[in-house]
Amino acid sequence: MSSVSFSGLATGLDTASIVAQLVEIRRRPVYRLENRLADFQKQLTALSTLKTKLLALQEAGSRLDTVREFNALAATSTNDGILTATAGPTAAPGSYDIIVQSLATARKDISQGYSSPDDTIGEGTVWFSVGGGSTPLMIEAGTTLAEFKDLINNSVDGVSASLINDGSDGDSYYLVLRGENEGTAGDFNVNASALNGGTPPVLTNTQAATDAQLTIDGIAVTAGSNQPDDVISGLTLNLLDADPGTTVRIQVDMDGTEVEESIKALVDTYNDLFSFIQEQAGPDGDLHGHPTLRSVANRLENIFTSPLEGGLGSLSMLWEVGITMGEDRQLLWDSSKFQTALQADFSGVRDLFIEREGNLGKGYLINAAINNMTDSVSGLFKISTDALNNKIRSTDQTIERYERGIESYRMNLEIRFTAMERMVAQLQAQGSYLGSLYL
Repeated sequence: MSSVSFSGLATGLDTASIVAQLVEIRRRPVYRLENRLADFQKQLTALSTLKTKLLALQEAGSRLDTVREFNALAATSTNDGILTATAGPTAAPGSYDIIVQSLATARKDISQGYSSPDDTIGEGTVWFSVGGGSTPLMIEAGTTLAEFKDLINNSVDGVSASLINDGSDGDSYYLVLRGENEGTAGDFNVNASALNGGTPPVLTNTQAATDAQLTIDGIAVTAGSNQPDDVISGLTLNLLDADPGTTVRIQVDMDGTEVEESIKALVDTYNDLFSFIQEQAGPDGDLHGHPTLRSVANRLENIFTSPLEGGLGSLSMLWEVGITMGEDRQLLWDSSKFQTALQADFSGVRDLFIEREGNLGKGYLINAAINNMTDSVSGLFKISTDALNNKIRSTDQTIERYERGIESYRMNLEIRFTAMERMVAQLQAQGSYLGSLYL
């Protein structure tokens, strides 16, 4: 509802300004609530940043919590053109003299020539035997050579088919079948004798499926592929060329570079997180005194400073591998001490971080703690953000109620001041009239 204001025409008072100032005084509680609302929003933003940095720490820890990830061995080859190798977590330092006598090969068959890919091959059942299993292909009347090729690729595991055109006149199209896996385990056979009514493919073997033949430290070894991972424990070989006259040495040595980079990344991520925690915990921090901030800091500091309980290794404290606590809750990193510990007791360093057979290392504990704190149902951040969002909703509702009351108050003031102006105007008019009677 609007009202007409004379704004001091009769009294000479700036009633509009008086009303505005009175309304401004009445709005002071709203300003306090809006400031509180802004603080809640800042806390939500700060909690989101804290969670992001916490998840970054979790990611860094997850690179160190399994045997496979904590791999400090490297394999080198004296002839990368013939043979390379990759050391896994179960490899042992040492050297191996290897001769690649022959590579593993996949079977290859080729058909007689066809004049066109649209030539029909007949109808019936074609049987494919691959690696000890059999697959029947039902061929309908009118199936072309090209369609047969597609049927094989779509329906037969372990065999791929293609067409080759040699460009000559006449029967220039050939069906080529290749085993998808090297070695005798990937061998296949095709029986198309049941086809009739067209030109069935007659296949000729052009390359047999064979296993690789190696000599390792004087021992004759057969490998079922050119990437065998079961001939030397912990090593995967990559056979590239056969040369019976060349001995290739594979050397497996300790190389802590990659592991050190991962642990240094963990330290750096921790320090970044705690720089933020220290900033937020200060008197000007948006999370000053917030219980979630304290809980996060206490749980993580406990993991990094307490001894590992029930570990399978000989080490239990991070300071033993060069990680110590410095000023302002920052970790200090000693690369030299880490490398010394790694060379002296690799398994002890590894078990300080990884999870295996009941060994719950630091990497596992970090991951588990952060999973708990960031749980989407009952974690600290879920509880804290829900509480803040509830406060924001409640404060918004309170502000809305205040604003409605303030608007009613403003309208009431305008009505009263307008009535006053009218009354003063009437009195002034009466006074003028009475004055005129004595003139």
